[in-house]
Amino acid sequence: MKWYKSAHIESSDENLLSQYRLTGEMDYVSDLYSKYVELVFGLCLKYLHDEEKSKDAVMDIYELVVKKVQEHEVDHFKSWLYIVSKNHCLGVLRKKKKELDKKDSYAKINGHAVFHPFQEDLKEAQLQQLESCIEHLIDTQQTCIKMFYLDKNSYKEIANQLQMSWSRIRSLIQNGRRNLKICIEQS
Repeated sequence: MKWYKSAHIESSDENLLSQYRLTGEMDYVSDLYSKYVELVFGLCLKYLHDEEKSKDAVMDIYELVVKKVQEHEVDHFKSWLYIVSKNHCLGVLRKKKKELDKKDSYAKINGHAVFHPFQEDLKEAQLQQLESCIEHLIDTQQTCIKMFYLDKNSYKEIANQLQMSWSRIRSLIQNGRRNLKICIEQS
């Protein structure tokens, strides 16, 4: 990958920064950035694991640097640039993770990824399998599952009838539902 070569490569980082602040000429900040562009690219590649995305990140970081060196007092440019670059890459990864989490949530809500033990369209064999799995649950889970799904009682109603806390009922139903799913998948 070829990078822009600086006309002021011999100048110190501090000198290039001060010249940029004084004149506002982009050549100075470009020359300064070009001294470390391979370091930035390597860092981006380390975090993003994609050459094209890393090249894009290098350009995005350049734009950030141009803005931020005007706003912030930078004493050690190389260290500061490393932190800015690292934070940018982490931000890219966080954004990607959020997008993936949104897609997963959407799929779970709109798909059939959420397990519901008493779906209306279950076939007879599946119902028999479900009944068998219910019988294998511990007594309290079995009772709560039946009261909630078959008798259509609320958590509060079940808690009152069984003289247990609402959170305990919720836990028993969730654990029972998880155990049913495991049992059905193993059958």
